[in-house]
Amino acid sequence: MKKQDGRTYSHEVLEHYRFQAIRLHKEGKRVNEIAHLFGVHRGSVSRWITAYRRGGEKTLKSTRALGPAPKLTPKEIYSVLNALQDPATEHGFDTPLWTCKRVHLIVAKKTGKTLHPSNVWRLLRKLGLTNQKPEKRALQAGPKEGERWLRKEWPKIKARAEQWRAVLYFVDEAGVSLVPVLGKTRAPKGKTPVVKVTGNKGGFCVTTAISPGGRMLFRIEKEKVNAAAHIQFLKQVIGHHPGRKVIVVEDQAPAHAAGRVKKFVEENKKRFALYHLPPYSPYLNPDEEVWNHLKNHKLKAHQVQTKKEFKSVLLSNLWSIQRSRPLIRSFFYRLNVT
Repeated sequence: MKKQDGRTYSHEVLEHYRFQAIRLHKEGKRVNEIAHLFGVHRGSVSRWITAYRRGGEKTLKSTRALGPAPKLTPKEIYSVLNALQDPATEHGFDTPLWTCKRVHLIVAKKTGKTLHPSNVWRLLRKLGLTNQKPEKRALQAGPKEGERWLRKEWPKIKARAEQWRAVLYFVDEAGVSLVPVLGKTRAPKGKTPVVKVTGNKGGFCVTTAISPGGRMLFRIEKEKVNAAAHIQFLKQVIGHHPGRKVIVVEDQAPAHAAGRVKKFVEENKKRFALYHLPPYSPYLNPDEEVWNHLKNHKLKAHQVQTKKEFKSVLLSNLWSIQRSRPLIRSFFYRLNVT
């Protein structure tokens, strides 16, 4: 039998060979015979026998090589991780995003050590830092205002909903364009793929309302939403729950904060209440996730050519979301507004 390099065998196979070699040696087989039987060098068999005589069976068990010692100490890794919690601008870079090249530089700055680019990538994986597309947030949006709303206003709204036994909705509007969002696809390196989409312009404005329980109401608007159109939608929401009280949470868009809307709320205050989110805080509205799911998943790279066809496809996908209560509930979990 042709002798093979022991490195071609798995740890499990080699361990089995070692135990069998010792058994055969005890039965009187010679080293050369055992080596020929397993297709290994006689020197390997001799080492197995010697190791067994010195240390017993435990020396025959497989052990994995520990590999080289980590280049960074736990203290140094902790220092790098702390730096990555900050926007990159706080460490002298001109934008807030962290790239492998920037992490490479921050490692050198914090530890005085240089990592190979591939090891920087491994370090990021080890630390649980994945490549992600950041969420956009308006510069005007003060994080303290959003935190204050979640800490003080949101508990009051939930308490009132419980006291009233009301149905709670988050409301929002968005434009949906006939020109689709394109995702990513696989293609040969250096050959950018082409996806044909309509060159026609147009789209629709859609208003939706979702509840933590998984309900969803929607309406495709005939024109731009103003105070009158918004009041009509609020009436539609209230009309879906005869005999029950309704609470709506929405942003402070002009159509939502208009005097006519305030008057409508006052006239219906016995069974309807309206609360506003802080300015520039779309991340606090779970209804934003409806648009994210619709545009980036349901309608991604669609091949519709005309506005008439698009309306049919849009309705179909809105109904699909509406029928999935677990999906709608997940919009609330993601944004921690539960």
